[in-house]
Amino acid sequence: MPNPPGAMAGAFVWRLSTRWRAAVDRAVSVHGLTHATYVVLTTLYSLRGAARPADGPSSPSQRALADASGMEPMYVSRLIRSLESDGLVVRTRDERDTRIVRLNITDRGLSVVRPAMRTVQALLDQLLAPLGGRDSTRTVEFVATLTELLNAPLDLGATDA
Repeated sequence: MPNPPGAMAGAFVWRLSTRWRAAVDRAVSVHGLTHATYVVLTTLYSLRGAARPADGPSSPSQRALADASGMEPMYVSRLIRSLESDGLVVRTRDERDTRIVRLNITDRGLSVVRPAMRTVQALLDQLLAPLGGRDSTRTVEFVATLTELLNAPLDLGATDA
């Protein structure tokens, strides 16, 4: 008796995730980035533009970056240190609460992340072409389904009974 279609869902999610990560790794390596550093930089780029107070772009906290990227805070901390040593990011202590680390992309970081974003957008166009492209109804439905799956609660403590 064949497995029901849902039995392979986890394997397909894993394969697509692994394939995407490897493709992004290859694509952004020409910009001196890895998939992980690309995610950190682009998340920081989007956060700094998301809320602009009257005095300029915001400087998100390292914790806000970890939350927005979906990465573990300790992993983000290591990546930020590496990006800082490469001159792509600057870390500063918050003036009101010195426990908080604020992040900014340097001019050099902007000169790396912008072309890398264009590279990954071209790769995304390739990925979504079978669904009709970025703005197709199938892609919109695909994104809605992925969002629903990402928001589904998982019992990480579950064990076999």
